[in-house]
Amino acid sequence: MNTTMMLPLPTPTPSPGATTFVPELTSTTAPGKIFVSRTELQQHYKSDWHRYNLKRREAGLPMLNETDFTLRLEAAVALRKERE
Repeated sequence: MNTTMMLPLPTPTPSPGATTFVPELTSTTAPGKIFVSRTELQQHYKSDWHRYNLKRREAGLPMLNETDFTLRLEAAVALRKERE
């Protein structure tokens, strides 16, 4: 029987003047984007940008950043209006 006792690890205390580490919230379907909250990240997962990049990933294509996605979306909307 193993009777080794587990001791708790000490909690690191930041030194005075040190900045607190805040993990960055990112998504593979949002290249270059850092989300400021979990809520914002959850909203991204519901977005057209996220769905579009998921489809690109399935097709073996690279992800689009937000600017490139917006440009493609605007071009597609403009083309649709021209055809109506």
